[in-house]
Amino acid sequence: MTLSPAWAAALFMPAAVGLLYQAVQPHPWPYRLLALALLVGIFEQAHMARVDLRHVQIVGQRWSDPRLQSFGRVVVWAVVGQLAGFYGAAAGYLGSGMAVIMLSVMGFNLMAKIRLEISSLQPIQAAGWRSRLGVLVLDAIALILALLWIAQQVQGWVAGGLFTITVVYGISKLITYAAALRSGAAKSSAIHVAHAAQEHPQTSQQN
Repeated sequence: MTLSPAWAAALFMPAAVGLLYQAVQPHPWPYRLLALALLVGIFEQAHMARVDLRHVQIVGQRWSDPRLQSFGRVVVWAVVGQLAGFYGAAAGYLGSGMAVIMLSVMGFNLMAKIRLEISSLQPIQAAGWRSRLGVLVLDAIALILALLWIAQQVQGWVAGGLFTITVVYGISKLITYAAALRSGAAKSSAIHVAHAAQEHPQTSQQN
């Protein structure tokens, strides 16, 4: 089963519209806050789906490794599960949709045996669930909150907790992306300076 990275990301967008609709309806505030939390999270999940699938394609063009095929299937099924959860939430089943999303994410983190580092000389690196323990703990907390919502328990706290987790996670990802962009810009500048020095060599001087 294959899935285009661009199409995978685009498939999240109708669900985002549905979540926005849920967030602006005259529902009780916990309902609208949870819809908003899922709306914030859906863009990061769409981005990660595109990145993961794209990395599988890039590495697959350079390396032949049976682990990569297995990893690609895990990514695809995780994306399918997340889409099902987000569309369920967009239809109004916020708790059930959230539970499906978290089960899909946890399934990926438990089943994926490798990670891809496309800039590395060895792009396929072993990485079991223990290396993702911190993420799995957060996923488990979010799943418990989703189950509490389904059970109609402390829904205000549930919505606030999930919104906080989503915002903190989103900010941490933005910081990571900004650092990566700065690092890439620095590397590009260093390469440019090196090339300029080669094109315009200067005589050495002694003080």
